[in-house]
Amino acid sequence: MNKLARVALLIILASSAWLAAEAALQAQQAEIKTENGIRVVRNPATPMKGPDGKVAAVDLVEELVIGNDTSREDHWFAFLNAIDADAKGRIYTVDPKSIRIRIFGPDGSLVKAFGRKGQGPGEFSGPGGIVAAPDGAFIVSDVLNGRLSYFDREGAYLKGTPFGTRRIAGLAVGRDSDIFAIRTQMPQGGSQVWELVKFDPDLKVLRSVHSISITYKGRAFPLLPDRIFFGLAGDDRLAWMVSNDYAIRVEDASGKPVMRILRDRTSQKITEEDKARIIERTFPGGAPPELQAEFPENFPAASGLMADEKGRLYVRTYESDGKGGAAVDVFDPEGHYVARFFVPEDEEAVTIRNDKLYAYLKESASGNPLVKRYALKWR
Repeated sequence: MNKLARVALLIILASSAWLAAEAALQAQQAEIKTENGIRVVRNPATPMKGPDGKVAAVDLVEELVIGNDTSREDHWFAFLNAIDADAKGRIYTVDPKSIRIRIFGPDGSLVKAFGRKGQGPGEFSGPGGIVAAPDGAFIVSDVLNGRLSYFDREGAYLKGTPFGTRRIAGLAVGRDSDIFAIRTQMPQGGSQVWELVKFDPDLKVLRSVHSISITYKGRAFPLLPDRIFFGLAGDDRLAWMVSNDYAIRVEDASGKPVMRILRDRTSQKITEEDKARIIERTFPGGAPPELQAEFPENFPAASGLMADEKGRLYVRTYESDGKGGAAVDVFDPEGHYVARFFVPEDEEAVTIRNDKLYAYLKESASGNPLVKRYALKWR
C-alpha cells in the first residue's frame, strides 16, 4: 500500500470513529417534544451525560437497620406491610400481625408504640398503609374497619374517616391535605378495578385520575398483574404510571397534565426460574393448591414509583445487576434520565426523603422483618 492509500485509509478510519462517537452521543440525548401543550421527553435506554460529560453515579450506603433487637419489647416486628418517613427523618411502621403502630426517631430509637384490636376510636382490625402528612400528622388505613385513622406526630388519636366498602391502598397527602390513593373493589364478575383517585380531607372524591381492570379466570391467579404506581414530587406534582408501560405522566397541583416521560427499553422475558422464585416469595409456605399461578410473557416495565421533595422521580424495575440487586432509574424534574442504582431484590424500597431511601425486608436471615435506611451518595 502506497503512502497516499495509507493516508486515505487513516482518514476513513478516523471518520468512521468520529461517526460512531457522534452516534453514541446522539443516543445519549433525550428527544423532547411538545404535544398538545404537554412536554414529552423520550429518554435513551441508558442514563444521559451531564454538563461535565459524565453520567451521574449514586452509591447506596446502608446507615440504619431497625428490627434486629428482639430482646426489647416493641423494637422488632412480627410482620411489616407498610412504612413511611417524614421530612425530619421519623419513621412510621405498620405491623398488622401484632396490631402495632411504631414510631422511630432518625437515630432508630423507639419514640412510641401503640395499637389495640377493635373497632373503637384509634383501634384497628386490619391496619394496612401508613403515610406521613406534610402538616406533621400521619394516617393509617384500616381495611377491615373501612376507615382512615389520623394521629398527630406523637401518636395521639385525632379522628377517623370512613371510606366505605371499597378498599384503599397506597396513600399520598398533598400540602393542601387532599389525599391521593388507589381505590379497589373486590373481584366481581371475574374482574377487579384499580383506580387512582384524588380525595378531599373528608374523603369526598374530587376526581378520578386513571383506572385499570384486572381479569381473573377461574383458578388462575395473576402474580404480576397490572398496577398503578404514583407519588407526589416537589411542589405537589402528581406523577403516575401503569406497571406494564414505561410512561410516567406528570400533572401539576391543579391536575393539568404537564409532562410525559418515556425511556427506551428491551422487554425481559420471564423464565421458569423466575416464575419459581416469584411463587416462593409470594407464598413462602407454598402456593394454595386451589390456585394456578399465571404470568405474563415478559416482566412489567416497573415494580414501583417514588418521588422526592426535589422533584426527582425514581422508577423501580425488574432489571437485575446479576448480583442480587434490582435497578432503580432516576429522572430529574425536567424528565431527563440521569442515573441508575440498585437496591437488594428482596427489599421493598418505598420512599425517599432528603436523599435517604427507606425500605423494608419482610423476612431477614434471622426470620424477622427489618426496616432499613440508606443514604444516597451522588457523585
